[in-house]
Amino acid sequence: MEEIKVIASDELLMEQLSNRDWDKFWLRLMGRCAWILRKRYEVKWPNDELKSFSRDAISEVINQIFIKRSRKWNIDHYPDFEDFIVGAIDSHINNTLKKSKKEISVDDENLFPVENAEFDHSIEQIIIGKELKNQLYKLLEEANATDDELLIFECLCDGIEKPEDIRSTIGLNEDEFHNAWRRFKRKRNTIKQKLAANGY
Repeated sequence: MEEIKVIASDELLMEQLSNRDWDKFWLRLMGRCAWILRKRYEVKWPNDELKSFSRDAISEVINQIFIKRSRKWNIDHYPDFEDFIVGAIDSHINNTLKKSKKEISVDDENLFPVENAEFDHSIEQIIIGKELKNQLYKLLEEANATDDELLIFECLCDGIEKPEDIRSTIGLNEDEFHNAWRRFKRKRNTIKQKLAANGY
């Protein structure tokens, strides 16, 4: 039996458009884009390029939904509008990256960069770096790190170290970032102790 799709009416779309804090929602979408690009695709783009790509992706999806009406909101599949638009952006990023065939490199840096360190880019060192990053990521997950804390981790791996730069990249307000950063630093200290105990 063929699935019946229930598509949102124009009235329901306009209701979502007018009854939403778009400034706050836009920040959430920017953070989601950064999360997808860094975590799933492991991009190594400069911060400005990352934000520019994210803005363009969000703008295009909003245009497809509200102006062109080419992207339909299937209420059965996405009862919540925010879930629908986040899913649409996720799909758009995937399609755009495939189409443009951007070169996406795998991160080979550590979570806790050492100042003035000289990196040995031999194959062995790159593999060790990737394994350490994966180990750190798992340790953060085991410590019940939130999505925001894991996104801070991704920023640090990409060499974005200044708190204000991290905050603007992941799209959190000051209070949200302060809380996430404080929790992350506590977990980081615990993880550093575990790494030291294992000879890192």
